[in-house]
Amino acid sequence: MPIWDQGLQGVHLDIARDAGSKLYVLAGPGTGKTFAMMRRVARLLEEGVDPARMLVCSFTRTAARDLREQLESLAVPGADQVKAQTLHSLCFSILASEQAFAYTNRTARPLLSYEQQCLVTDLASLHGGKRAVKRLVAAYEAAWARLQRDEPGFAQSAKDQAFERDLIAWLRFYEAMLIGELVPLTIGFVRSNPAKDVLPEFDHVLVDEYQDLNKSDQALIRLLADSHALLVIGDDNQSIYRFRHANPEGIRTFPADVPGTTEYQITECRRCPDNIVQISNALISHDPHTTRPTPLQPSGRGTVADISVVQYVYLQDEVESTADYIDKYLTDHPDVPPGRVLVLSPRKFIGNAVKDALIARGRNALSYFHEDAVSTSAAAEGFCLLTLMVNPADSAALRAWLGLGADDCRKAGVARVRTYCEQNAMRLRDAMDQLATGTLSVPYSTSVTERHRLLLQKLDRVDGLTGLDLVEALWPESNAQIADIRQLAAAVAYRTPEPTELLDEMRTAITQPELPGSDGDIVQVMSLHKSKGLTRDVVFVVGCMAGTLPSVNADDPPAVQAAELEEQRRLFYVAITRATRTLIVSSSTRLLYADAKHNGAEVRGSVFIDGVKHAVTAFTPFIGEMGASLPTQITGAAWRAREGLD
Repeated sequence: MPIWDQGLQGVHLDIARDAGSKLYVLAGPGTGKTFAMMRRVARLLEEGVDPARMLVCSFTRTAARDLREQLESLAVPGADQVKAQTLHSLCFSILASEQAFAYTNRTARPLLSYEQQCLVTDLASLHGGKRAVKRLVAAYEAAWARLQRDEPGFAQSAKDQAFERDLIAWLRFYEAMLIGELVPLTIGFVRSNPAKDVLPEFDHVLVDEYQDLNKSDQALIRLLADSHALLVIGDDNQSIYRFRHANPEGIRTFPADVPGTTEYQITECRRCPDNIVQISNALISHDPHTTRPTPLQPSGRGTVADISVVQYVYLQDEVESTADYIDKYLTDHPDVPPGRVLVLSPRKFIGNAVKDALIARGRNALSYFHEDAVSTSAAAEGFCLLTLMVNPADSAALRAWLGLGADDCRKAGVARVRTYCEQNAMRLRDAMDQLATGTLSVPYSTSVTERHRLLLQKLDRVDGLTGLDLVEALWPESNAQIADIRQLAAAVAYRTPEPTELLDEMRTAITQPELPGSDGDIVQVMSLHKSKGLTRDVVFVVGCMAGTLPSVNADDPPAVQAAELEEQRRLFYVAITRATRTLIVSSSTRLLYADAKHNGAEVRGSVFIDGVKHAVTAFTPFIGEMGASLPTQITGAAWRAREGLD
């Protein structure tokens, strides 16, 4: 007896049973769009579709994990055989199986964030500075399709072509690759080998969170689906990856771009209480391009969330009060796992301050900011040592080691050694070993040679160590700045103590992080970007100051600034629609002047407090766009008294 349609009704039923080959679903947060997709998969499986010829994919690893878990819960034979993964992991498997890395003289070794900093620094003087290089890298990873109207392909301008040559030369010499270039590499390999059956055959391709894909990703999806069935589901109001050239127009124009598409919209929000639906609709209505005046409809259950808008005088008060509330809430609700509490911040230093305050209160808390575990020099140094302990010839890790501790990554000395290596067909490790022993001389390379000698000494000290002994040697407990990576490493080492396995698992966890489930014992602290797809009982959005939210680059042209503002509004929309019971949005009016300037806060003035210069800041202007349902702002002191925190 079929089970795919049991308990299914309305638009979700229509999507699941539609026999068409091109479907488009526009659906807001908490509307059950993935639920409808899963029921469609169940129907196809029950009708005899080969699960191996079905692809269900998304952009983020966390979203792909959720798709796999939902497939496993279908209780339909064959569901566990459906391919559910990210586009990047699919591309990696395609390129590896086709030996494309060897064919293109590339190495399938992803760069970590601190290693990519060396790349940016090395290319900065040739291509307009670090900011310009970062933008060029993003454009290259999007196959040069910066706008939705651009076609992914080859670099067109002389400037882009010169950058691509230098970038690929750097990556080839250091035997590494960018994670973001997997999709354009796959497309390029397919187009360069038209006679080969490079792409796997799928009868059905189903894409969740389509708005997260850039034009290059979308082109790959079209290649994978070819003339077969394609379903795309997403929400233009949750398009927040402009930095990788994913534009909301990608999902907005899909029906026009793909003739014969059947369109659906899901509007009933099953996650958010009525008042959160109201304030989120009011907020997103200020987007001049929104296609839906009321993208969300309340569920009709009449639920109301506890919403607070709190402004503190000092940032430290905001941090401490946030931690106090969470500590009290979890004490008062012992049945609620700490994982049901989420702290979001537009700036890492504020989020990490909350994390530290929670830890000081005896609560487990972790930061999930982008590659936060290796953001400090000490953390990166330990990871370099582990990498070079396992693979002494790893050129990318060695390049990073040589640059650590120097603002310019010792680029001049490294460049001279690289030139020598390229002229003499020598690998970087061999040259550095010879420089260290004095059997080779390269002018003006003393600083990098001394740095390499230090590496050899440290490698001697960790030689033969495994498990927790190795973790302690790489990331000593005495250094509080590396607590995050030490905690990650210790957890992995407890299961897999051998250095090779430790390195593999840690690299995967860092480059492809999966957020833990909400039933865990860890309060999660992260950026607003990271929160998409999550649902939590209690959500704090802290540090909501003008200049940090929205964060718009004043040096950009007016049209670009307008696009940045619109995306920042969508980002805030994503953040506030994570909450199911309690939502607290907060800011402070005084913080250290240096912190304000470094983190882009809009400075409205300055005051000296105990002889220290503080910036005067203001609440995010998005507060004024959230409509009449938003409660009146209150002071931090009043909120503390109301919540019984004093």
